[in-house]
Amino acid sequence: MKKVTLTIIILMLLLSGCRYEEGPFLNFRKVEKRIKGLWNISSVEKNGEILSENFPTYVETVNTTFMFTSGGILTIYYDKDNINIESSGSWEFTEKKKTLHITFKNLYQNIIRDYEIIKFKNNILKVRFTNEGNEYTITFSLQYSFANL
Repeated sequence: MKKVTLTIIILMLLLSGCRYEEGPFLNFRKVEKRIKGLWNISSVEKNGEILSENFPTYVETVNTTFMFTSGGILTIYYDKDNINIESSGSWEFTEKKKTLHITFKNLYQNIIRDYEIIKFKNNILKVRFTNEGNEYTITFSLQYSFANL
């Protein structure tokens, strides 16, 4: 009986780590620690097709970096017409850490958006959202981690 109970407990712990659609299956680092750092946009897809231009919030995908820090502080660095621009905002996890809620102001408007997390490995963050009837997928690559700070 003890072996069955122990097996069930271990199985429940393992399956509770199955958080995101594309993985990882199990990660012992908290998502709050994994998100802290500098993340570069590595790709943007619109309805399954890779975009080479800018994604719908007018932030250029080339040289765009999101900096997630403690206290839910978000800073976005990007180039617009060869001008370095910095935008500030906030972030938080919602819906049992399956959604990343981000607010920031770009050159044109205030952006409030919920990104469904579909993959969150130590160095890859992949999110999905819908805007004006189109589905977008953004993949970020970790440039530098602040997890130990």
